[in-house]
Amino acid sequence: MNLFKSKSQNLLHYVTSVTFRRIPLFRLDKACELFIDAMEETRRREPFKLLAYVIMPDHVHLLLNPQALDIRLTMNRLKGRSARLILDWLAADGHSDILGQLVVKDSRSARQTHAVWQKGFSSIDIVSEKFVIQKMGYIHANPVRADLCDHPAKWKWSSYAAFLPHAEGSVPIEPDTRGFWNYDEQI
Repeated sequence: MNLFKSKSQNLLHYVTSVTFRRIPLFRLDKACELFIDAMEETRRREPFKLLAYVIMPDHVHLLLNPQALDIRLTMNRLKGRSARLILDWLAADGHSDILGQLVVKDSRSARQTHAVWQKGFSSIDIVSEKFVIQKMGYIHANPVRADLCDHPAKWKWSSYAAFLPHAEGSVPIEPDTRGFWNYDEQI
């Protein structure tokens, strides 16, 4: 397990990204839906294998493998797209109280007045099947450990239910059945 963001081929990354000031934005279902929309858009434009995920009130955990071999690019695009969608929705829906909490006071850019995410993200390169299983378990058990539910299957904003028999469309975004790219998928 490496604690850096390598660009090795067919490498799974365990990623954690935290909301700005740990504001629990994702207690709002609409914010979760918009993050899922941003994940789908990012997966379409900058393909990645999504093996597992959970959206917690103030952070997300993902287990993914970017086709372009650059976890920084994938996460920057995902965070940027989700931030734009969430901020636009908050403004359009009149959530000035939440927007006020997201104001960036010392922004170096005149364009950035609000933030959804803390700068950067944590990424651990996963190089063994043992750690893939461990991280999937950690991701799916996170809502239980946080006392948000009593079983992972009861947390809507997770890939856990995708690994059980389920109706089409009942999981917010379907993970990939395998986390690695094959030769036909042009790494």
